[in-house]
Amino acid sequence: MTNSAFNTKYKKILEVIQSDFDNFQNLLAEFIDNDTDKDLQIVPIIKDFLCCCGKRIRPALIFLFAGAISQNNKEFINKIALANELLHNATLIHDDIIDCSLLRRGKKTLNFDYDNKLAVLAGDFLIAKVLKLLFDIEDSSIRKIHSQAVSKLIAGELHQYFSRYKLLSMDKYLEKSKNKTARLFEAGIVSVYLFNNNNPGYLEEVKNFALNFGTAFQIINDIDNFNDTKRLDEDIKNGDYSAPFIFYVHEKYGGDISKIQNTGLVFKQIKNSDAIDKTRKLAKHYINLAIENISFLEDNQYKRAIISLCNLISGEEEQNG
Repeated sequence: MTNSAFNTKYKKILEVIQSDFDNFQNLLAEFIDNDTDKDLQIVPIIKDFLCCCGKRIRPALIFLFAGAISQNNKEFINKIALANELLHNATLIHDDIIDCSLLRRGKKTLNFDYDNKLAVLAGDFLIAKVLKLLFDIEDSSIRKIHSQAVSKLIAGELHQYFSRYKLLSMDKYLEKSKNKTARLFEAGIVSVYLFNNNNPGYLEEVKNFALNFGTAFQIINDIDNFNDTKRLDEDIKNGDYSAPFIFYVHEKYGGDISKIQNTGLVFKQIKNSDAIDKTRKLAKHYINLAIENISFLEDNQYKRAIISLCNLISGEEEQNG
């Protein structure tokens, strides 16, 4: 699916939370440019990075889920959405340094446009902002959820670093993907579910929904890298082998990575194999699990929008026209 087609369908899905989503975009800019920090030279740099926004999937899903369970505390929801989006962007900045990336969202990365020192500080600045947000939330369990999520996220990044140029088992790959991406989805969604909830009877279902959605999201992102020459070149250079590579090497080389003479050539051959299709089916499996996890929710426009978002992420919307 082209970016244009995806964005058109995505915008349609967000119509049910449009006012909340638009308000969030304004809050994001205001929060970075507050009275305490407005004179810091890094502020306009951060604002420019954030304004070159991605799809804001994390806050969008938080607002949709809040609507689905009738969680109406707008101040709290906005804080959680801000915390998740800022944490996500901090990790992107640091990832770009680790991967020596040149582009992010069609623009030069901070590490390329400035240098690694400034980029590290920019990521740290966003993390400090998140700590302030979480400090202002009285519920200590919410802070603990985010602390655990960040710990898992870092563990996922460390696992990826020490697994460079190695062929992971599929289980190890999925665990790494869960920690790198899904844990942050889990922190946001579970926080919204638990806030002022005296009877969280579906907590495990909510956790699994977020983890399954986030895992599928990372798998799809890994597929998309095969259609982005620059990101693909980075993956080859950094020895970051995702699901399509794992499927292909097991099928073509019996899982013996030492038999590969030219990794770059193998990456190109993968695009003409069934490894991409197998990976899409894997992502769809996790999306189906995510949809099943929220079967307990009452039918409403927000739940239907979540299911539409799930299908859009997995490519099901494209197949259905």
